[in-house]
Amino acid sequence: MIDSHGALEAVVRHAMELEDDYDDIAPTVTALAASGDTTLVPRLREVLDRFLDEGNFYGRDLIAGVLAGIEGVAALPVLLRASARDLGDDQDSLQAEIIELLHADRATSRCVVRNFATGDTPELRRVGLWALGFVVEAQDVELLAAAVTDADREIRSMAVGSIPDPAGDDWAFGALVVALRDLNEQVRVSAASRLGYTGRVDAVAPLVALAADPTPRVRSMVAYALGRLGSHEATPALQRLLQDPDRPVSENAAEALGSVGGPAAVDALLVLAADQDPQLRVQAAKALATAADSDPRVAPQLTMLARDGEAAVRAATLSGLASADGRPSHRGRLLVELADDPDPMVRQRVAVVARHLAPDAAPDILHRYTRDTDQTLRRLAATELDRLTNPTAR
Repeated sequence: MIDSHGALEAVVRHAMELEDDYDDIAPTVTALAASGDTTLVPRLREVLDRFLDEGNFYGRDLIAGVLAGIEGVAALPVLLRASARDLGDDQDSLQAEIIELLHADRATSRCVVRNFATGDTPELRRVGLWALGFVVEAQDVELLAAAVTDADREIRSMAVGSIPDPAGDDWAFGALVVALRDLNEQVRVSAASRLGYTGRVDAVAPLVALAADPTPRVRSMVAYALGRLGSHEATPALQRLLQDPDRPVSENAAEALGSVGGPAAVDALLVLAADQDPQLRVQAAKALATAADSDPRVAPQLTMLARDGEAAVRAATLSGLASADGRPSHRGRLLVELADDPDPMVRQRVAVVARHLAPDAAPDILHRYTRDTDQTLRRLAATELDRLTNPTAR
């Protein structure tokens, strides 16, 4: 048994004075959280308010952890209110405590966060909508759809992120389509991202309509989302985005064309592969690999790109092959051809993808690389050999 009240005061002093490392106080914090001593709750809440007023987010996090341990989900309203106070930090520790409580009792938590999500102040509504995303149910779509049109842009963004899977829910899908027209670019970006994961063909048209958005971040996400959907209907819009002056937009468009595949998409990528700019050929190399099964012209072009005069293009070809579903024999053959490339960057890429592209040849290649003159390559080869012998290694 610990002197819980004395231990709590020690934690408070530590949070105020910051004279010791966290490791020194951690056992005390852990013991308090596991003590179950509810007589500490009034003092804990008093100290939490004090730390919030003082802007002491370190002390806030220590006290929040103890409160969560002692009270469980009953501490959720207090922790949500603490989260609603912006102390200028990322709130990683505090949000981790909140998420653990949400998962521990979804039903009770959902009632609490719904009350916050319809609260009187924007700060409470924001934190409520954020938390609702972890326990959301289909019945919450109407609440979230209303929040998508809130006057507060941060609330609209939170609502978009918390909307449940719109793949089979027309209400949720419709709310995201409305959000594509939001005045705030972050809301549009979030909505486009969510639509890209729906797998719904009817998401293509509203995303295509957003392809001319004045903000590069939005256009870039539109290209990414259209690639995720993989519909040939998106090809004309992606061809236009491929010419976008903003490089991230054009790069995402190239990757998306590879995912969509088909003759028209491959036509655009083949033009890119023949460009004099090596950076454009890098884009083509990565994208064409994903289209290898959709057009017979792709495999010969990949062979040419694997023999490009620029090392970056050759390396990009390997990266594209490693991330794509293609003919294993063709992919493996290209890797073996590049195993003795004169450029260390290419050999390093071979080392990283060898076990994926040519598992039979990988051990021999990697063993040779452990004796290479390039120090980085020797280190990569040792790591990859360990992963071959120990598949659970990262």
